[in-house]
Amino acid sequence: MSGGARLLGWAMVLLWLTWGLALEGWLAARPAIALWVPNLGLLFFLAIGARLGRKLLATKAESVGSFGLILAAVLAEGALSSLSTAAVWVGWLLVWNWQLFCRRGFDVEEIIVRPWLVGIAAWLLLLWRDLVLHMDLRAELSLTQHAAQLFDQGAWRGVLVTAVLAPMLMPLCLRLPGVQLYWQDR
Repeated sequence: MSGGARLLGWAMVLLWLTWGLALEGWLAARPAIALWVPNLGLLFFLAIGARLGRKLLATKAESVGSFGLILAAVLAEGALSSLSTAAVWVGWLLVWNWQLFCRRGFDVEEIIVRPWLVGIAAWLLLLWRDLVLHMDLRAELSLTQHAAQLFDQGAWRGVLVTAVLAPMLMPLCLRLPGVQLYWQDR
């Protein structure tokens, strides 16, 4: 495949990630459903990451692939978030490494594995973002106390919805226009 088609695939991944994160933010601004909003950007990110081949992850060092996917996620969230760029990078690297860890023992595209992979990734990303946003306010809490406090505030609802929707939405994410260009001929 030509470099132009790969770049177009990357641009489409960036576009869909941005729209997914924007839709998530728009839905979260609605008080009635704010706690029940799924992490759409995370679902898309993990769907694309699961589709990338193991050989690509291990050997290719091109602008697209795993680095391109992480870069697209950072750019998409960076355009919409109040978090620092470094915090956004760390959050998406945390999710990526979680998926790589799971890939060692499981087929991350299996329908039974998806809810667990996505649920834990959603919880890790939520915990990380909340820690960064409230770092000075929660310095006296341990990580487990912080996670328990988030749980008590109802943050588990969005994580649960994200995990439950994973088997249905992740295959749909892979069928969005232009996305197939990202991994074809790899």
